[in-house]
Amino acid sequence: MESPEQSAPVAAEVEEDVLDESVEHVQPPAPAAPRTRFRRKRDYAVVVLIVLVVAGVATFWWRNSDAAATTSVTNADTSLTVPPKPAKVPAEFKQLWQARSGSTTDPVIVGPTVVTGDKHVVTGHDPVTGASRWSYDRGNVDLCTVTAAWGKAVAVYHKTHNCSEVTELDGVTGKRGAQRNGDAELGTQLMGDSTYLSTSGTKIIDTWRSDLVQTQQYGTVTAQVNHDKQPRLNCVYSSEMAGPNLLGVIERCPDEQYNRFTLLRPGGTEGDGEKPNVLFSVQVPGDGGRIVALTEQRSAIALPNPSRLVIWNSTGSQVETVPLAGVDLAAVPNSVVQPTVALTCIQTPDQNGTCEPNSWSTTNSVGVRLITWFTGSKTIALSGTTLDPLWTVDGSFGPGTVYADRVLVPVPGGLAVVDPANGNRGPDVKVDRKGYQGQVRLATLGDVLVEQRGDTLVAMR
Repeated sequence: MESPEQSAPVAAEVEEDVLDESVEHVQPPAPAAPRTRFRRKRDYAVVVLIVLVVAGVATFWWRNSDAAATTSVTNADTSLTVPPKPAKVPAEFKQLWQARSGSTTDPVIVGPTVVTGDKHVVTGHDPVTGASRWSYDRGNVDLCTVTAAWGKAVAVYHKTHNCSEVTELDGVTGKRGAQRNGDAELGTQLMGDSTYLSTSGTKIIDTWRSDLVQTQQYGTVTAQVNHDKQPRLNCVYSSEMAGPNLLGVIERCPDEQYNRFTLLRPGGTEGDGEKPNVLFSVQVPGDGGRIVALTEQRSAIALPNPSRLVIWNSTGSQVETVPLAGVDLAAVPNSVVQPTVALTCIQTPDQNGTCEPNSWSTTNSVGVRLITWFTGSKTIALSGTTLDPLWTVDGSFGPGTVYADRVLVPVPGGLAVVDPANGNRGPDVKVDRKGYQGQVRLATLGDVLVEQRGDTLVAMR
């Protein structure tokens, strides 16, 4: 038997052998492989393919983008002038030019320019020659409507499911100004009062100020944050109108057995942009009512069966009912916004309040002297103070306009010439409408008279 002293060296020897064997079998890390060089033709082909795909996608996106689809031709001449004021009404108006304008209901006059809107193009024309001064073409986006407001042309385009894109265009240069998105319905009309502009609709009304910042929404709001801000929801609107800092709506709401007339301030509620500024909301007797006039002191609604004019004061109380003898309200134009024209004048400082010579004009601001309303078969002039009927032109085609201190009202074969102060009618003026017998809307630019006949705009002198 071996002693411990003899066995110890053997153990040390074995441990040393084990360690030597472990070191011997450990493999050192492999050296890094050389970097693959970009040499093969296949590599270049892949890169070229990627570049082509990216370029193709970018090109497709650009060609289908708003910017690529828009063509804006502007006018550099800022010295344009308005034709001279007419001294008198001529015996006959002769055509100067005509253009299609299917996106307007009334002639659009902006500064020294006559504006048309058709399909996807807004065009500014020289009033005498009809030559194009500028144009704004959205290419693949159709127009909803065009109007004049704040010295600009305001165009609304059908961008998605509704009339959502709003653009201002300078009347002289055609340069694009402010742009916004909204929720206006298809078929919308624009209602202006010189300060605010509102869209018509059966469920919702948008209102903007001159920089196109939205001041108010009224109705069933699509992206409603605070549902309690709207006084009523899911109502259907049948008649709307803008007045001087006013907006009127006739609405039928769920669970109500009557129509209601609501009068608002279009600027909204101060300090709470989500809440409409309602002045009053009252019951309207019967059905089929149409708002025909709004002033600071009174509001007038035409009602059928029997035909009558019901007048409210500024607090929502009925103050008068005026029979409309011989007026068939079944012929009232099927439009949410009734065809009316507000007329004002500079008055002499005497007790009679007579107007100064050559001072009558069309406006929709404070100080309205007359409001002419087209019933579908007659043109009725209402007092700007009481809203009572003053005079009537039978068999007319539209509400008319002012020209040389006379109201010109479209009638078969021409224009009735009416003294706005007393309704006296002089000899008619001849106009050859080439067989057209529909509604006619009028506007003037200096001594140029512009008629909207359906989807055609005609300038005359």
